[in-house]
Amino acid sequence: MISRRAIFAGIAAGFSPGGAAVVLRVSTGGVLRTEGPSTARNHAAAPGSAIKPWLLGALRPWLARPCTGRFRLGGRNLDCLHAPLAAPLDAGTALAASCNQWFAASALAAGPRAVFRRLLQCGANAVEARTPEELQLQALGLELVSISPLTLARAFRLLALEADPTVLAGLRRAVLEGTARAAAVEGAGVAGKTGTSRDGAWFAGFAPVSAPAVVVVVFQPAARGPSGAAPIAADLFQWAMRSGHL
Repeated sequence: MISRRAIFAGIAAGFSPGGAAVVLRVSTGGVLRTEGPSTARNHAAAPGSAIKPWLLGALRPWLARPCTGRFRLGGRNLDCLHAPLAAPLDAGTALAASCNQWFAASALAAGPRAVFRRLLQCGANAVEARTPEELQLQALGLELVSISPLTLARAFRLLALEADPTVLAGLRRAVLEGTARAAAVEGAGVAGKTGTSRDGAWFAGFAPVSAPAVVVVVFQPAARGPSGAAPIAADLFQWAMRSGHL
């Protein structure tokens, strides 16, 4: 049997300097475990696409929207990484595929005040966008918004408790077929989302999707891409299973 100390050491070894993680109990919101220095757990950083599941609440009505794949904004290459899709994307597919075009267009339709208010509801640091470009970058978690790992974990706890079927299905598909595949754990039913920004790589999610018990958030400041934080999240979900929290 692997000891708890060995499990802890293995997970900690995967963190980059300044990396942090939080595990919450969904039922009470209590912190089950933290990794990384307290300053990193409380430090706010741009969340990238990890904020998209929370922002869905501000983007109603959820319309089907096309995606061409290519997307430039403010001189940045924000091309979508998902496979080409012939039909317009619904909200669940856009979340699962992390479609930048869908979220940017939906944010423009919703307006800056709706997006700003939604960000404030979860405790994120944000200012209201003043231009269409700023609004789109904010909706993608790249500008005018920052959040700490603990605050993002609390937001995902609320998503788990709300149990919106579109959000749950999109997050589950993100793990099964999208950018969060590295967070999958057999038998755990993980649902979650990755994100990358100038500040680092994120994973935020919960398990099991059918009856969420724990939330896991990982932030890796020196990492980039879908695999930057998701493998550590998988280790933490495995720890939750071995410890009887799942």
